[in-house]
Amino acid sequence: MSIIEGGLNMKKLVLIAVLCVSSLSANAQNNAQSLLQQLLGNDATSGTLKNILEDVVGGAVAKLNLSIEGTWKYQEPQVQFKSENLLAKAGGAASTAKIEANLQKLYGNIGINESLLYTFNADSTFTQTIRIGSSVKTLKGTYSLHKGDKMITLKYSALGKVGLGKINAIYANTGTSLALLFDASEMLGLMKKILNTASTLTGKTSLAALSKVIDNYDGVLLGYKMSK
Repeated sequence: MSIIEGGLNMKKLVLIAVLCVSSLSANAQNNAQSLLQQLLGNDATSGTLKNILEDVVGGAVAKLNLSIEGTWKYQEPQVQFKSENLLAKAGGAASTAKIEANLQKLYGNIGINESLLYTFNADSTFTQTIRIGSSVKTLKGTYSLHKGDKMITLKYSALGKVGLGKINAIYANTGTSLALLFDASEMLGLMKKILNTASTLTGKTSLAALSKVIDNYDGVLLGYKMSK
């Protein structure tokens, strides 16, 4: 092989590598956008996402690219609507405050209280500790961040014989606080699976009551704020 041929082959390899990286980057962006659309539906726009994040963290939006590594402890319920139109139909900010007030007690009975801890590790693994009545559950899994769309995917390992699957959320991290916002029905589905592994009638009753509260509103994102 001549030096010229060798040089041409090297250029081809470099070009192929660049194209592969570009393709992976594009696919990652498309996947993140798809996740955001799954969560917000037809309202999945950068403007809608920005409004949601601003409502959650106020003027700290510029800090949202900080690392989420570390241990976070539950602080308070968080509710957002998927669009300004749905918020207006529900009755505006007063409705959000009303839902959050109802959540405080119901959350506590299904394990979303001061005992709720998330630990995110540098190797993309996480643990979630939750206390339901006298039962303490430690959930484990892996997470992936889609920073451009402020999305996180939590993929859970099985809890005993119960497969928990995975769930997507919008995340907002300011360094001292971390908010997770899930599709309400998906979050309730996950909590139902967890509650089925714990003998607690109070928890299951509260989950049913929470489901009825959410049924009165369209397009709700349900979650919580946490702090370090």
